[in-house]
Amino acid sequence: MAVGIMIGVLALYVGVGLALVKVIKTEDDFYTMGGRGSTVLIVGTLAATYLSATTLLGIAGQSYTEGPLVISALGSFGAWVGTLLAVVYVGRKMKAYGCSTMPDFFDKRFNNKWVSVVAIIIMIVGLIGYGVIQFIGAGIVLSEVTGVDYRIIVIIFTIAMLVFTAVGGMYGIVVTDTMMFFTMLMISVVIAPILIGQAGFDQMKNLAETLPGYWSIAGTEDRHIGWSISQFLVWILFFTCIPALVSRIFPAKNDFVILKVAIIGIFFAPFMQITVFLAAAAVRVLDPNISDPDYAMVIGFLDYTPPAIAGIGLAALMASIMSTASTLFVLVGFALSRDLYERLFDKKLNTKESLGAARIGQIIVGIVVCIITIIRPSAIYWISIYAGSIFAVGWLPTIVASFEWRRMNSKAALASMILGVTAFVLVGEAIRFNWLPVPEGIDALMISLVISVGALIVAAFLTKPNEYELRYYDTMKSTSMAKITLNEFMKRPDGLAQIKRQYKQIYAIAIIMTIITIGVWGYLFFMLGFN
Repeated sequence: MAVGIMIGVLALYVGVGLALVKVIKTEDDFYTMGGRGSTVLIVGTLAATYLSATTLLGIAGQSYTEGPLVISALGSFGAWVGTLLAVVYVGRKMKAYGCSTMPDFFDKRFNNKWVSVVAIIIMIVGLIGYGVIQFIGAGIVLSEVTGVDYRIIVIIFTIAMLVFTAVGGMYGIVVTDTMMFFTMLMISVVIAPILIGQAGFDQMKNLAETLPGYWSIAGTEDRHIGWSISQFLVWILFFTCIPALVSRIFPAKNDFVILKVAIIGIFFAPFMQITVFLAAAAVRVLDPNISDPDYAMVIGFLDYTPPAIAGIGLAALMASIMSTASTLFVLVGFALSRDLYERLFDKKLNTKESLGAARIGQIIVGIVVCIITIIRPSAIYWISIYAGSIFAVGWLPTIVASFEWRRMNSKAALASMILGVTAFVLVGEAIRFNWLPVPEGIDALMISLVISVGALIVAAFLTKPNEYELRYYDTMKSTSMAKITLNEFMKRPDGLAQIKRQYKQIYAIAIIMTIITIGVWGYLFFMLGFN
């Protein structure tokens, strides 16, 4: 029954995605759904992307093994801060500058082919790494519940995802993501309470008696505080600039939608994650002998909830994987066709050629991801950290300096991106093989981030921005989503009244979400004994 419900729900997503091909008329429809994203749709797609295989399998497995606080109190709230910055700082600004993709920004800001090419290569490598996580998760779940060989499942899932994403583009993804979001919400509001209720808060707290450190930020492995702080910063840094989140803002209708999304997202981001991590602790009480912690939530669904609920839980888990994986195909396909091919070879494709090239790019990426997934080089959590860190050291310093520093130029961008990523790989490997001892459990990302920022500053002071870069910086400073949106509303017959109504809605949403947040977190803090 559980498997039947899961397959039925997944078939519904694919059917809707295929049906939406009829509304794709232009490139803007395919990549930004023509800027028609409402608050519900953007909240849905952002939240659906926020929850992934990393959350429901990798970090849930870490929570099962080491305790919820070691990741949830640091990584999850770091991700929450990063998501907020991705929406209101990076995404909002890039949308105002007319970007359809994040590589668009590098192209507009520097008008330098090699800056764009390096930025796109970083994006492709990072997104492929992040995509591999989702595919490993899909293979684990589907092989567990169907009994079919993991490798065969991965191949079938790859073909299904290519069919799903190649036709509907961002339009199909945003709509189906919103459907998936409500399915995923079932895990936090129905399944997690069921698991926690069976385990009991007292029994969950008592885990610390047999597993010292289970309810501390050091975890059962008594990790160094420097490692914990690094994890907090890692999730802030790469969530701030990861394309899977920032690109979700580009389809938004206007600035009012973005502000509402930011407020609502503040609640749903940590709520959807931390309830999963607490449920993983409950599974630890119910079944303390799970040998592969990545399976903890799957076993929790199948063994400790009714079959119908388990089916919805599995469908939600698969939805979290599909929503993130589908983003990978659209973004990387676009990056390979328009961003990389057209800029590297100075060619301009028409709409039909561009969409065709994007779909070919998706197939190439699908094959690469499928092969890496079958090899399965590491645990889900560690792959996610590696892939995300590439964005943090490769993109973030350049993006922030480009927004805020008039002296920023293409030479500084190239120095920062190339040296940052190179340092991250070399330092990471040196630490892994114990060639480079680091104090206080400091992560390789922290060291390479310092190198990336240092290279940017030195290069910027040794060189000067050209006239184009200075002119575009001044243009950026005179452009904002707030001004664009207000001008658009004031052109309407009742524009001023609509603006006032929008502000009242924002205030009302902020008050309601604050009350809900205090109630939910207050209850959990009280029940877990942190009162």
